Amino acid sequence: MRRKRKQRKLLIDILTIIAVLVAVLVIYIGLQLSLATDTPLVAIASGSMSPALEIGDFILVQGTAPVNIQVGDIIVFNSPEGSRTIHRVTETQTLTNGTIQFRTKGDANPAEDPYWIPENSLHGRVLYRIPYLGWLALDPTIPIIIVSIVIIIVLLWPERRRRWKKQSTWKAQTDQTLPAKV
Repeated sequence: MRRKRKQRKLLIDILTIIAVLVAVLVIYIGLQLSLATDTPLVAIASGSMSPALEIGDFILVQGTAPVNIQVGDIIVFNSPEGSRTIHRVTETQTLTNGTIQFRTKGDANPAEDPYWIPENSLHGRVLYRIPYLGWLALDPTIPIIIVSIVIIIVLLWPERRRRWKKQSTWKAQTDQTLPAKV
């Protein structure tokens, strides 16, 4: 009987952890769909956009049509080197074939980027900034520590509560058996 309880508790703990992971995945996919972008969340890894965006900030990115991007907007794009970049639009240009290109510059950089960004490299426009939360994505040890703590809490919390319940039940029983003080 006791073995079945332990197996049941272990199964519930595993299912709880899986449910949390699935919930995170569903939220991320929901953000992708609702914000119309493949990268709805991005951590700022460099200081090129300081002071508007600092290292360790987390940004929410909204997909938008290239025609809606204006000078002054902060956009997320793939640079020609292949890295994801977040810079401010300084100039837009419509080519004869109808495609749009963007010239960008980091706020902390002395000069504009030396290349034009084609519209097919665009992921979207920065919608919102969450300070410091990006460190979770930038430092791989932080999420590991957080997940470890959550797993320990999930695994130990019911056991501790059960022990507390047993102690309080035992205390209540002993209090009832003791003679009343006069």
